[in-house]
Amino acid sequence: MEVNEMTYDFWIMASILELVEYPDETNDDYIPHPTFQEIMDVLDIQVPIKEIYERFFDQSIHTGDVLVFTNKHLPHACIVLDTYRDPLDQQDLIQFGWRVTAKDVRIIKQLSRELYDHCDFSIRYEEGQSILYQVLQKECYPRKYYYETVYEQQIKQYLV
Repeated sequence: MEVNEMTYDFWIMASILELVEYPDETNDDYIPHPTFQEIMDVLDIQVPIKEIYERFFDQSIHTGDVLVFTNKHLPHACIVLDTYRDPLDQQDLIQFGWRVTAKDVRIIKQLSRELYDHCDFSIRYEEGQSILYQVLQKECYPRKYYYETVYEQQIKQYLV
C-alpha cells in the first residue's frame, strides 16, 4: 500500500447471520443484508456472501480462514471476513470489516454504524486508522489457534 493514500478501517464482531437477510419468513431464500450490500456497492467489491455463509456452516468448528476481497481498481479498498469458528461460540460470531479510501469514509461510517446498530448479536465495533493493520499482515500467517489440536489459519486474498 502506498503511504500517501489515506485509508480508514472498520472492524466488527457480530454473528454471521447479520450479513444476510431472509426477506420471506416462509422460505429459506436469503439475500445479502441490504446495508452490507450498500457497503459492497460503495466500495465496488462484491463479496460472494452466499457462498461464504453456506461454507461457514458447513465447515468444522476450530477452522476458518481470513478472506480478503480487494477492489482490483482501488487496491487500498478491501472487505475482510475472519471466518474462524471458535469451538466455544454459540452465536456464530465472525469478525468482518473494510478498509476504505478517504473519499468514502463519511458514507461508509454511516452505513457501518447502521449495520452494527441493527445487529441482534453484536459484540464489538471499531473504526479508525490502522485497525486492520495486524489482520492484513501476510507475515502473521499462519495464525495458530489451540483447542485440543492446533489450527493454522491462513489469509486468502481475492481481487474482484
